[in-house]
Amino acid sequence: MLLIDSHAHYDDGRFEKEYEGGAFAALRDAKTAGVLCVVNSGADLETSRASVSLASRGGGELPEIYASVGIHPTETGRYRSMNEALDGVRALAGEKRVVAIGEIGLDYHYPDTDRETQLSFFDAQYGLAEELSLPVVIHDREAHGDVFDIVRAHPNVKTVLHSYSGSAEMARQYGSLGVFMSFGGVLTFKNAEKTREAARAVPRELLMLETDAPYLAPTPHRGKINTSAYMVYTAGVLGSLFGTDADEAAFRAAEASRRFFGI
Repeated sequence: MLLIDSHAHYDDGRFEKEYEGGAFAALRDAKTAGVLCVVNSGADLETSRASVSLASRGGGELPEIYASVGIHPTETGRYRSMNEALDGVRALAGEKRVVAIGEIGLDYHYPDTDRETQLSFFDAQYGLAEELSLPVVIHDREAHGDVFDIVRAHPNVKTVLHSYSGSAEMARQYGSLGVFMSFGGVLTFKNAEKTREAARAVPRELLMLETDAPYLAPTPHRGKINTSAYMVYTAGVLGSLFGTDADEAAFRAAEASRRFFGI
């Protein structure tokens, strides 16, 4: 099976605590399971640097590893100056094997969220991606309307909604704009029919697979640490939605990831 994990966090400390042998053992096991590539996503300057470092060690007994770099919406309040943070992202974006700006976006889940700061960072990082001719990886949590407006304001930037959580109707609207959407373990959850309906609405050429590892492990591993090796379960469910098997679903999603990231 040909698998590309379009979104993961192998720099997360959970791997060292919960996976025997740590992140590199998990990546070796993923390679054995048929995972050819992993895109490791940064969430702030520190984890973006870690993603760049990890990407430099991919290949061989590990999958090929690429990095995305950016400031996650819940991390935007940590920086005294947005321009200083953006300068850090810009510098990292020039590193070898960096293929996107992300994950960036909006997260309105918490009541004390500073929406204006998040919006400023999101729009500015989108502009940086356009300046650098890089695609963007978007985190959208309970902010669907504002995210959609900003995506529409940047039509020249290739975009993916990671761990897509919107409606089927919104998926159709994004599809009409040529926006990619990726799905992970949630697609396999018993109570996630809304997510499966949304996946059915996505044009196949815009549909990608991910894990968000170490989070959101698919059924039958729900509640445990997630790894790219478990993508086979998500691919199986995705295939069933389109009347195909896991191999075809994985192959088509991998081709979409290749086109999106240019890998």
